[in-house]
Amino acid sequence: MIRELTARDGDLVLDADVCVIGSGAGGAVVAAEIAAAGHRVVVLEQGPHWTSSDFTQREDEMLPKLFEEGGMRQTADGSVLVLQGRNIGGSTVHNLCYAFRTPDPILALWREEHGLEELTPQAMEPSFARVERQLKIKQIHEAELNVLNRKIRDGARALGYSGFVTRHNREGCIGAGYCLLGCSYDAKQSMLVTYIPKADAAGAQIYACARASRIEASGGRAQRVLGQVIDRHGEEGASIEVRANTIVVSAGAVATPDLLLRSGIVPNPQLGANLHLHPSVLLAGFWEEPIHAYRGIPQSYYIDEFIDLEKNPHAGYVLMPISGFPGLSAVNLPGFGSDHFASMQRFAHMGGLLVLLHDRSQGHVAPGSDLARPELHYALRADDAALLAEGMVHCAKVLFAAGARQVVVPYLPEALLLERGDDLAILTRRGVELGKIALASTHPQSTCRMGDDPKHAVVDAFGECFDVSGLFVADMSVFPTSLGAPPQVTTAALADRTAHHILSRLS
Repeated sequence: MIRELTARDGDLVLDADVCVIGSGAGGAVVAAEIAAAGHRVVVLEQGPHWTSSDFTQREDEMLPKLFEEGGMRQTADGSVLVLQGRNIGGSTVHNLCYAFRTPDPILALWREEHGLEELTPQAMEPSFARVERQLKIKQIHEAELNVLNRKIRDGARALGYSGFVTRHNREGCIGAGYCLLGCSYDAKQSMLVTYIPKADAAGAQIYACARASRIEASGGRAQRVLGQVIDRHGEEGASIEVRANTIVVSAGAVATPDLLLRSGIVPNPQLGANLHLHPSVLLAGFWEEPIHAYRGIPQSYYIDEFIDLEKNPHAGYVLMPISGFPGLSAVNLPGFGSDHFASMQRFAHMGGLLVLLHDRSQGHVAPGSDLARPELHYALRADDAALLAEGMVHCAKVLFAAGARQVVVPYLPEALLLERGDDLAILTRRGVELGKIALASTHPQSTCRMGDDPKHAVVDAFGECFDVSGLFVADMSVFPTSLGAPPQVTTAALADRTAHHILSRLS
């Protein structure tokens, strides 16, 4: 049963074997696996239940619907935009479907430096296999590369940079290009059309517009979840109580620590700390001919020349093609008045390439004015800033090698416009400084990290809190370090592993 609550609904009191908070890449997997085994599962999702019929392909309508704080969530100083989903299916509804397993060197790092000896590729294989089968993960075919991704590949090859065509989780994709705004065709195999229906069919009770506001424990054991109805307009309504001895928090690396901190049941100084963001900078190229970069699969090529996790699992960066929609593009293009209008007239000629950092920099999450607005703090280390600047140089090189005639770099308050033949060393001279260039994050992680020692971690190798029995975390919060790769499959596989551990206990 999937039910969207409204402010008019009466108070709700439920009993369950397992209560799952959040319905994204972690929560949906846990709910489906445990419900399929015959246990009583209740899922609380603070966002609404949108379906493909609601996805209008209009950014002015979909950004407020699909994203936390209407797509305007930022770090406390406003220097990094943080995009997170707020709906049944979480961020998988708007993500761009890169499908990567956890890199083996990262698993090795987690074993060696965080004591997670169980996390071997062999031990993770059953979870990877189940997730990839359910999400219908497959190789992107050559014919499915759009014009932008082909040009980026051409540019990378011309420069001798390593790259490859990736895997993804789409089925029957028609190449509309509106992935970021929700798939109107149910081709994207997000949690909304895979694990959520599986959980629903198995009897899980799934509630949308249901915000968990407090978790209570007794005698060191998880006891119940308290919350409120929050309708589509943010209006607070009736109360919610779910009594369960097993509680799984899957609200994301921002909301999960916020909820646990507010609940006051996890007295661990690591809670909310160690925030990684995978910060990214996007450069836009302009071609003489129209390329219509917004058509087709947005991301299918991946440049890995500048990350070697075997040699250094702590640092590096990747380059990824990206396209925008008119509104988002207009915000980031330089100029005012007629100059800006002239740039927007060339919208069909524009395509982007971003540098995504495998960051060593850290921050933390703290409770904000209310549950809808937690505080995010993040400081960029000098060596990470230097890597981002280096990555911007390579982005510009690839764009020019791919045929772009101009490249825009999003410095603030005025963007930098580069022409062919310009000295790209200006990018390393100007560098990357928070607040002086547009940065974005779609992968906050590590705020409830796993480990074998409660002095340095919040949860154990199965996601269970050291301080509260029966309280689990299953989302990107548990990553011990920055992942250094797209996180969807890792999040789901770790959640699958947590779910099967819980099942062994329930049995």
